Amino acid sequence: MINKLYNSKLKTFKTSFTEKDIITSFGKTHVIIFGDEGKPALFLLHGLNTSAPFAFSMVSFLAEKYQIFAVDILGEPNQSDFVRINKKDTSYGKWLQEVINHFQLNSFSFCGISFGAFPILQSLLIDEKKVNEVFLISPAGIVNGSLPKTIFRFLIPMRKFRKTKNEIHLKQCLSNIYDEFDEFTYPYLKEVFLHFKMDFSITPNFKTSALKKIQTPITIIASKDDFFVPALKLKRRSKKTFASIKKFIVLENSKHVPAKSILKANFNI
Repeated sequence: MINKLYNSKLKTFKTSFTEKDIITSFGKTHVIIFGDEGKPALFLLHGLNTSAPFAFSMVSFLAEKYQIFAVDILGEPNQSDFVRINKKDTSYGKWLQEVINHFQLNSFSFCGISFGAFPILQSLLIDEKKVNEVFLISPAGIVNGSLPKTIFRFLIPMRKFRKTKNEIHLKQCLSNIYDEFDEFTYPYLKEVFLHFKMDFSITPNFKTSALKKIQTPITIIASKDDFFVPALKLKRRSKKTFASIKKFIVLENSKHVPAKSILKANFNI
């Protein structure tokens, strides 16, 4: 059912696309390539417990400017191999470098949503020479969220749903994370919560000394009502840590996963 909903979501896009499987040393990685190859390339990485089509749905307006390579992260409910990479070393960055190198591009940009920022930042620390620009939305790996809010607004309603199958708890859980969810996102996440081995391991924060080395221009978009990645806490550390912040945008009334219309207004594409 997860695969069926993945493919159903993919069929809704008006933007043309092709799909490609790339064999890396970490496992088979599925990439969906959206749009015109004459445009600048942008690699898009989704968050935990989701997949490339749903990430593209959030930022599909970027296809007006970029050819988008939407990557299915290994070990998540998508078309890539179910292989969990070690978060405590540089494996995610090495894996992403292998995916990128397959396409032999002269230059490209990045967009990472939530956990998707983690492999991007690791990749930049390995080699950022060909990277033009980076966009990070509610990025993981920089600050810790609120543990009490995470427990009461996410973990408890999620576990109640998994135990009782009562969708009141599912709606409560998703409403605390998403500004909005469409006809595919809701049933997809329902299946993920019930039938997928979700990743609850902690994503470690990067050291200040490491992030200071990054020279690529970075735009960060964060939300005030995001208990996973609190915007103001993230802004304070980012301003002190990154040497290359181009813009830091705080969304006043959004959650961890902002609405597409709000993102589009703030990207200024």
